[in-house]
Amino acid sequence: MKSINSNKRAASKRLFLFAIVALVIILGIGMVNHSRGLVVSATLLYCFAGVIAFIMYLDFLGYTRFINAAVVITVNVFLTLITLAEGLETGGFLFIIPTIFALVFMLGNTREYKLEVILYFIINVTTFALLVLLVPQKSNWQLISDAIYRTMFVTNTIAVVLLCAVFAYIGIYFERQVYARLVDERNKAKQQEEMIREQNAHLRDIAFMSSHTVRAPLSNILGLASLMNHTHDDLESNLFVINGIQSSAKELDMVIHGIVAKTGSLINK
Repeated sequence: MKSINSNKRAASKRLFLFAIVALVIILGIGMVNHSRGLVVSATLLYCFAGVIAFIMYLDFLGYTRFINAAVVITVNVFLTLITLAEGLETGGFLFIIPTIFALVFMLGNTREYKLEVILYFIINVTTFALLVLLVPQKSNWQLISDAIYRTMFVTNTIAVVLLCAVFAYIGIYFERQVYARLVDERNKAKQQEEMIREQNAHLRDIAFMSSHTVRAPLSNILGLASLMNHTHDDLESNLFVINGIQSSAKELDMVIHGIVAKTGSLINK
């Protein structure tokens, strides 16, 4: 459960960083388009940024169940609208490439997200193919000059390359963190295993001392006590027995202290 929650938090953090980068690019292109008089394109981009920001806010509030799906659907819908508004010659449809590129990194490339990544990949590739096949070269929604088409294509291409580079950096950074966490967890597991081995060794020692080492002085004490019952009139024999009992009692005391020490070290670990 702890590992699953950790993976979800990591995926959420990835998604947040990708969204921040995407928002900066989207707003930047939106302002550029607005300055060129492309009101439709700018409005769509501003709406796109607003929806992405709202999705991230929902993620922040803890509504994470359908966040990834919402992001993928939003990206595909808005890129379709923007491509229709601008035409293929602006290169807006190319922004699906960094989206595809970011999928694995965004979701963490973990086993529980494998089918999800494949599904989102199919959605993005399908959208890309449909845009290339069905959208006209020039926009029917707004008037764009050939010079602006060329400029927008260059701008969008640079933005796509920049997004791919940033997404790759963020993805590699998080993958390294995941790898470091896995190594740390593996080391902790090895330490725990070694500790269990040491504890088992202590338990075996305690069991041996209880079953063998304690029995020797205890048997001596019992034997000497029995002997004393038969020699209670013989002072010299009684002194010998008493000395033997004292010696065995001291030996037993040392054994008990040893058991207590081993038990204490076992508890402290």
